[in-house]
Amino acid sequence: MTMVPARTSIQIALVDGYTAVRHARQLMLRAEGFDVRAYVSVASLLADPLARASACVIADVDMPELGGLEILQAMRLQGWTGVMILLVDTITDALLAEARLLGFAALVPRDLPDRSLIEAIRMAIAELPH
Repeated sequence: MTMVPARTSIQIALVDGYTAVRHARQLMLRAEGFDVRAYVSVASLLADPLARASACVIADVDMPELGGLEILQAMRLQGWTGVMILLVDTITDALLAEARLLGFAALVPRDLPDRSLIEAIRMAIAELPH
């Protein structure tokens, strides 16, 4: 497995309905060198053709218009080939099994420290074909 360097221009799409959380994560990821586009809703993510250029999408499982598990399917229907990380409150065996079946790269607890989220991103994008 190849590790991704700390400074990179890899594109990340971040979907979170909470403005303060979305903004804080966006700033943190930009500070790590990622090129981050942030979205308030799944609809705005799916409507933006630039989102399909993202190597990784980070999405909250509890989005109102389309659940986090369905976001990956919707992106795949648009031809997106990246990896997706799902932010969740609690990782249950059932949720983990469903996420693996659908092809999610990782499930990450929402309250996990930023360093852990960054590591999950790096590990997930390292699996992408170069």
